[in-house]
Amino acid sequence: MKFSMHAFQIDKKLLLMKVHFFLAIAGSAPIIPFLSTILKQRGYSSVIVGLVFTLYAIPALLVRPVIGAITDKYKCRKVALLSIIFTNSLVLCVLLLLPGTHVKTEIDDVDVLKSPLFWLFFTTLAVLNSGIMARSVMETTICIAALGENTHKFGEQRVWGSIGWGTTSFVCGAIVDWFSRGQDYKNYTPGIIMALVMTILDLYVASRIEVVQNSDKKTEAGDMKQVFTNIRVLSFIFWILAFGFLSAFVWNYLFWYLEDLSRLYHPETISYIKTLEGLTQTIQCFGGEIPFFFLSSYILKRVDGMKVFSLMFFGFAVRFFLYSIIKNPFWVLPVELLNGITFALAYAAATSYTAEITPVGAEGTLQGIVATAFLGIGIPTGSLVCGFMFDHFGSITSYAIVSGVSFSICIIQIIVNQLINRYSKDTNLKKNRTVDRNAVGDVNDNL
Repeated sequence: MKFSMHAFQIDKKLLLMKVHFFLAIAGSAPIIPFLSTILKQRGYSSVIVGLVFTLYAIPALLVRPVIGAITDKYKCRKVALLSIIFTNSLVLCVLLLLPGTHVKTEIDDVDVLKSPLFWLFFTTLAVLNSGIMARSVMETTICIAALGENTHKFGEQRVWGSIGWGTTSFVCGAIVDWFSRGQDYKNYTPGIIMALVMTILDLYVASRIEVVQNSDKKTEAGDMKQVFTNIRVLSFIFWILAFGFLSAFVWNYLFWYLEDLSRLYHPETISYIKTLEGLTQTIQCFGGEIPFFFLSSYILKRVDGMKVFSLMFFGFAVRFFLYSIIKNPFWVLPVELLNGITFALAYAAATSYTAEITPVGAEGTLQGIVATAFLGIGIPTGSLVCGFMFDHFGSITSYAIVSGVSFSICIIQIIVNQLINRYSKDTNLKKNRTVDRNAVGDVNDNL
């Protein structure tokens, strides 16, 4: 009888984390993936859009490691998470009040940069992006702490964010198309309202989460020095940068590319292009991310994280090549199944590996640094490069070029990892982490 009760017992902490991931990431889905086309509708060129994605990441670049270090020191992760979510809800209210301009022709870049409305819109997006990124650091750190030694199960929690994203993005795209019937532009107001409702609900759920933060173990300076002078860690950070760089070509410009295909080859799809764009996110999540987030626990217990990264880089090469040969935007849908490899599995591997190499007490610090490398440097750099490539070569040719780049990175990464495994004799990190894990287990046993 006791066994039966235990088998069906639900971990309240992890249940609330799942709900939080669902609401928090669902709250970003009506805005973030559509942002490049929102900016395009305002008359901004791909160069300006790339500049926006690069510059608005700078505040977040500073916020992520700072928020991680502060909450590690003062043990205030829950307060920080709630403050961030509340701030995000206020910013969404501001975004809702800003005038939604739309033009038929592209505005000169110089004129755009002289416009006060552009800078007001940019500032609002920068604050919102900083909030989303800071929230990501906190929720990841809190979740990893709740998992304890079972960090390989992170994907099983984060998958609920993909469910929220995949559901909301499709609904948002369909509603935007419906509200925009008979107009020569898309009305994104319903999407902003959806995001605001999700964020407010998430504020309540986050307030109910029990946060476990070890206050007994202090991080020694030598521990962190050892981490950042290890060749495996340094190479890992570099691959994270490449991961972010390539992800930007999907995250920030996929919808721009789809509208190019629609305009060039299938203009009959323009009336429901937002629904189609939202559907790509649904396929990415339900067909790609969700299966691989669930499988990540099984895979990461058996496959080295760096081999997962090799598969991820190869997946990007295949994905971008397929983008370059597609004519009908509908054929992009099956390609999005690769998102399970190019994002979900790689993201789970990165998070788990970060947790394994982090000294106890510095979880937020290193998670913040890794998030900064991925979202604060890799994504913005990729966005800037992608914007210039789209402007000079067009979206289709750009994807053909970056497919070759992805394959080259894959080959280089495989070779480097083989060399590190052969010649690196530094095993202290693993030993130290094992000792620290035992300390964490002792603390958890006493709670």
